[in-house]
Formats: sequence, C-alpha cells, structure tokens
Amino acid sequence: MDLISILRVAEVIFGIGLVIFVHEAGHFIAARMCGVRVEVFSLGFGPAILARQRGNTIYQLALIPFGGYVRMAGEGAAAGGTSRPDDLGSKTVGQRFFVYSGGVLMNVIFALVAFPIAYRVGVPITPAIISAPTPGGAAWQAGLPSGAELLEINGHHLRDFEDLIGEVALGGSDPARVTYRDPRDGLLHERTMTPIMDSDLGFYRLGLGVGVDPAHTLRVEPEGPAALAGLQEGSILLEVDGQPAEQPLAVQIAWAIDSGMPMVLTVDQGQGPEKITIPAIFEDLPERLLFGLGPPRRLISQVRPEGPGQSIGLRAGDLLRRIGDEHLVAGHDLLSALLTAPAASELIVERSGEALSLELPDSHTQRSFLFRDLCFEAETSGGQVWVDPEGAAGLGGMPSGSEIVAIAGAPISDWESIQIACARASERNQEATIQFRTPTSGADAEPASITIAPIAARMRVLGFDMARPTAIFQTTSLWTSVREGARSSWRFLFQTFKTLKRMISQDVSPKNLGGIITISRVSFHVSTMGWAKLLTFLCILSVNLAFLNVLPIPVLDGGHLFFLLIEKLKGSPVSARTLGYSQVVGLVLIVTLMVYVTYNDLLRLIGN
Repeated sequence: MDLISILRVAEVIFGIGLVIFVHEAGHFIAARMCGVRVEVFSLGFGPAILARQRGNTIYQLALIPFGGYVRMAGEGAAAGGTSRPDDLGSKTVGQRFFVYSGGVLMNVIFALVAFPIAYRVGVPITPAIISAPTPGGAAWQAGLPSGAELLEINGHHLRDFEDLIGEVALGGSDPARVTYRDPRDGLLHERTMTPIMDSDLGFYRLGLGVGVDPAHTLRVEPEGPAALAGLQEGSILLEVDGQPAEQPLAVQIAWAIDSGMPMVLTVDQGQGPEKITIPAIFEDLPERLLFGLGPPRRLISQVRPEGPGQSIGLRAGDLLRRIGDEHLVAGHDLLSALLTAPAASELIVERSGEALSLELPDSHTQRSFLFRDLCFEAETSGGQVWVDPEGAAGLGGMPSGSEIVAIAGAPISDWESIQIACARASERNQEATIQFRTPTSGADAEPASITIAPIAARMRVLGFDMARPTAIFQTTSLWTSVREGARSSWRFLFQTFKTLKRMISQDVSPKNLGGIITISRVSFHVSTMGWAKLLTFLCILSVNLAFLNVLPIPVLDGGHLFFLLIEKLKGSPVSARTLGYSQVVGLVLIVTLMVYVTYNDLLRLIGN
C-alpha cells in the first residue's frame, strides 16, 4: 500500500470516527446541560488504548474504533430511585428525553453545518448523462437515446446520477416521469416508464448506466497498447472506422471490440483529425479456464416499439435462423450479418414452428438500429451451443451451432448440464471428450468427437476508455449553501425513511443493507474524489445514523425515547422487568442485524 492509500485510509477512519464522536458528543453535551454526571466518554468499544480522567469523567479511546458510548451516572436505574442529584434517573422526563435525543440532534446539526461547507467549496458530481439503455429495460422500451441528460424524475431535480438511482429505487414499481435533453436535437422531452425489478441487485431500475463525457474525451493508460500506438491522454474521439457512424461512439467501440480486429480511431489530439490504430492485444486470465461455449441467443424476447424491427414484422418469440445463407447462433452474429449482407437480403425466422421470410431494410443506418431494437434471451433447453472461434472448442474444430450430445461420457440434455460438465473439467484443468453433431449433420448422424482441455479466458486490452461525465456542484453564496444544505439533510432523512418503508414492502431487498465494511469501502472510494466529496458522504452517514437511532428499538436511543413517552403518558416509568426484557429483545435484534449486514459485506467483498 502506497503513502497516498495509507493517508486515505487514515482519512476514512478519522471521518467515520468523527461522525460517531459527534453523536456521542451530543449525548455528553445534553447530559452536562441537564446536570447529569458523565462517568465515561468512549470513542470506540472494547479495552481502552488511551484514557484520561478530567473531573468525574474518564475520556478514552477504545480498541475498536467503530462505535462509542457515553456512560452516565445512574443510567439504567429506575427513575426517582436514587437520591443523588447528578444521576440520570433523578432528572425529569423532559430532561432525560433531551439527554437521549442529544446524539440524534447533534448528527442532524453536523449535516446542517457540514453540507453547506462542502457545497461552498465545490463537490464533484456525475451528471445524469446515460449510456445506451439496457435492452429490455424500461428506458430501452421507452426509446431513451444514448447520451441523453436526465434532468428531472417525477418533478424532482436530478443533480447527479446517484440521485437517479435513488429516486427510481425508492419509487418502487410506481411509473417514473422522466424529463431529459435529447443529444440529437438539444430539446427537452418527457417520457413515462415503469421501472423493472432487478432481482440480482434487489431494487427497481430503469435499465440505465452512466454515459460518457459529451465531448468524447479519452482517458489513456500510460504504457498501454493505445499509448504505445500514439493515443494521448485527453484526446477527443471523432469516429471508429468500420462502425456505423449513426451509432453513439461508445456503442461503436463496443461493437469494434466484439469484432476482435484492430481498432482504427479517428481522433483530435490538438492538431486536427488523425487516425490511430490500436492493435488487437489480448490478456490471458489463468484463473478462468473455459471451453469457449455459450448458449444460443437467437430467441427474441422483446422488440422495441416503433423501430425498424417492428416495421419489418419481427415479433417477440421469433427465432432468428439465417440471413441469406449465413446461419445465426447468437445476437452478435446478427450484427455482423446485418452490416455485411448485400441489399435486398432476407431474414429467415421461425415463428410458431414455421419458417418465415422477412425483408431487411436496404439502409445501412436502419440495419444498425434494427440490431439495437431487439432484445434476445438465451436458449437453455437443448444442447445447441454458440462456439467462440478463438476458444478451446472452436480451435478444436467444433463449429458454432453444433449440438452437444455428451461431455466426458455424461449425456447432455440442456445448457445447465453443459455448464456442470465443463465446470468439473475446468476445476481439475483436465481434458474432456466432447461428442457433438454439426449444424449441417442430420439428427441421426453419428456424432463427431474432439478431446480438448480448457484454456484461459482472454480479455481484450485497449489501454483507453471514454471519460465519464463530470462536473462540480458549487454554491455561490453563504445563504445558498445553507439552503442547499438544509434541503439535502431533509432529502436524505426522507430517503432513509423511504428505504425502510420499501424494505418492509419488499420493493427494496434487505441484501442492500451494508455494515462497517461497506461503509469503509465506500468512504475510501469517495475519498479519492477529494475531501469535499468525503464530507458530503459523512453528512449522509450522519443523517442515516440520526434516523436509525430514533427508531423505537430498545437499546437504541429511540427505545429510551419511546419508554419516556410512555412514562409521561401514564405518569410513572415502566417496570424494571418490562425494561429488562425489552433490552434483551432489542439487543438480540441489533446483534442479528449486525451479523446480517456483516454477512452482506462479506458477500460483496468476495464478489469483488
């Protein structure tokens, strides 16, 4: 770990510790204001590393820095059950209520003070400029174009892309009314779309990702293939040779990568347009041994409305067979065939068991948009496979579209059985005999056979990528800073409430909950964007801590506040027995929650 990383880790520890310190300081200040003696003020849990007593209070730094507590005299004793005037139990309900709410109030005050400071300095943000919508997603169905800048959702202004994710996820399945600026005409448009639940992520999405810098600036890795080919940091990308000029440049790059060929870029490096050729260099991934097989993807699950796909007669459920004499096995086969097929070519599809011929558009532009108007799903019910020509099976002589009969003697019935057999051989790094029928052989033909070993997966190394959109949110006056800080504090408080509500209604999965590991990792990432960005994250963390602590769960501040309200209403405190049982229940809930969020943290850590 280098010095910069060490400093960032220290910055994160200090930042999280600051939020905890602010919370505990709130209890401490409230207790002192009410004349309650504080016995221990601890930052962290466990054995004390550093401790010093001043007056009646021991101030200590404990071994586990994430957390803290204030131990007050008479805490836990029955109200009125002590004769000492500086014990907590001797104070009025109102005074005790103030002491227990001191941490929550201080966390809110911290946000109200720190947000304006960060906004006045300037906070890096990622404008809500989108990439090409995910095929099949809500935004794709609505026809949002790549490069669109989303400005509002349901009347709420979007400051950055994170706002978009939060507004959609917390809106659940409710329709989202989006206002955006179309990059093609510069005009504002409005679309209403229904978010779709992403079962992997556990919340509703529109199917959008962060787009690229509208200026098409390139980021170049030093000593990478692009840099060695002459591409400079900050170059402006103008065109990707051989790709449809009408498609967004990010899409052109993706399609050029799929081709596996050298990539020719037209760029402006400050002296006018020039061409740079990026060689096709691949890096082996020895930890991933593969046979180079995949399920066919010719089955159309959705056709985008009002596009060329619908205009030529394609429907959901159609199975693509061939263009002219070229058989199709996967979606990218269709792209290659569409862009190279001669005029007046026909697309043969299978619909309800019958072959159907559809006439392709003559326009090259319409053909490229036709591909983007289709959403495919994998065919997993049979043994037919797509074969990577550069993978182990392809190099061994198996043509794409073959039907696998057996692998290592195990009969094959579907894609899952292929995956299992290949995984076994890959884990042992051993050869496997694959029996298959080629696309041109009949169903009764004798299967062909090859014996091959898995080879390392290969990843295309470009050494450049397109820069993300960036901006700085900075207020222009003290009053504007205070106003925006108050708005942000309220917005994140309300979002925390909505998150809890959506989890109860199962519109947001609890697997999105994170503990100290996730908080630390996010904090470290945010710290790379500057201290103002880290400060805004700490404000959000402080607001969340305030909300969660006010929940009426025994052991938490909210539990104490709840029992104080009961005491005020009935005129006497709850019994020691009731209080004791509730504390046990609350402790069990908190420990269970901590175990669960730590489990989520570890899953994310392993997954990354």
